[in-house]
Amino acid sequence: MDCLPVLLILLACLVGSLQAQDSVRTLAGLPETPGSADGTNITARFKDPAGIAIAADGTIFVADNQNHAIRRIATNGVVTTLAGLPGTPGSADGSRTIARFDSPTGLALGPDGAIYVSDTGNHTVRRVTANGGVTTLAGFAGNADYADGSTSAARFNQPLGLAVAADGTVFVADSGNHLIRVIATNGTVSVLAGNPETFGSADGTGTNAFFNNPVGLALAPDGSLFVSDANNFTLRRVTAAGVVTTLAGVAGQDGSADGPAASARFGKPAELALAPNGTLYIADAAHHTIRRLAPDGRVSTIAGLVGGEGGADGANGLARFFNPYGLAIAARGHLVVADTYNQTVRELLAPFAVGVAPSGGARVISWEAVIGLAYQVQFKDTIISSWQNLTSVITTTERSASQTDSSPAAAARFYRILRVE
Repeated sequence: MDCLPVLLILLACLVGSLQAQDSVRTLAGLPETPGSADGTNITARFKDPAGIAIAADGTIFVADNQNHAIRRIATNGVVTTLAGLPGTPGSADGSRTIARFDSPTGLALGPDGAIYVSDTGNHTVRRVTANGGVTTLAGFAGNADYADGSTSAARFNQPLGLAVAADGTVFVADSGNHLIRVIATNGTVSVLAGNPETFGSADGTGTNAFFNNPVGLALAPDGSLFVSDANNFTLRRVTAAGVVTTLAGVAGQDGSADGPAASARFGKPAELALAPNGTLYIADAAHHTIRRLAPDGRVSTIAGLVGGEGGADGANGLARFFNPYGLAIAARGHLVVADTYNQTVRELLAPFAVGVAPSGGARVISWEAVIGLAYQVQFKDTIISSWQNLTSVITTTERSASQTDSSPAAAARFYRILRVE
């Protein structure tokens, strides 16, 4: 088994934490080659893939926006069409190819395994069962408007991001209305935050807060929502009570700066994905990058090159994206990205944070891991020394991993972690 320095850390002992580099590969589709073909991996074709949702078993669902269909990527890489007829827009409910969509964009999985779809061109929210049965949950096809009330009476205007709570409550980024809406389990649609049909950037509670074309949503365990407020170039947070605050970026200031949240800048943030440890990942579409907001409030770019669109796979900063939009975290811990203008679906092993901490007379080296991957921890005591394996290769079964260095060592001991293939 060879050690590949795909994810590499160099650490001086007891230096808080550093980060490894990214690794990106294409799962399905061919860069800048639109189409609608089913098939395996790069033989499949998409046309502006948008929202992503991932089931617990690893099945990936894709809102294939300009094919007007919901596609499915099985764990063996086979792409099929779950619902809709590629290339044929419409609004019909029904099963599989009988159903019609118009520019579906956002996806979210419900607690019952159903897929919720923001059918943007139809201004509706749809529900798709595991076997491809499609029904309209809320809104009226072809009617872009604002109205609360029952699901049949409610109206939306270009809904985008979705999130579904464990009890089945559906949250909607009603982009054209500049609102965050709630579809309750009793079938009632209401406003959680934002002022109907009025854009702005003010924080506040309920209708005293303002958004400007909100796009992505991510639901936190405490019931709050993270929102990518695209045309404000900011990330916002909405509590369960509708209190809105700005987390990162500055309204009206487009940019790509990393750093503390208040200093960071974004360009059209799209979909969001929230990790169990509180890390928020952002598809920064306009800048062709994937960003990260860490729990400590710092923003970093983890993959892609600002302004450098492309379709290259690779590691250590070599990968390129072209208007990435959809984003989701798989159960194993890796990210899946809908790379919209590349017409592909990509897998991203995000840079991981590593810590070295004393434990009695030993040192514990810990890092964020992807389940099922193998890692080798190595060390050396001086810059010119040769690297040595600390222990044997470990294959992770959880999304965090650690190894202990129990031998006496000088304070300057260095460590590195290699991903093994």
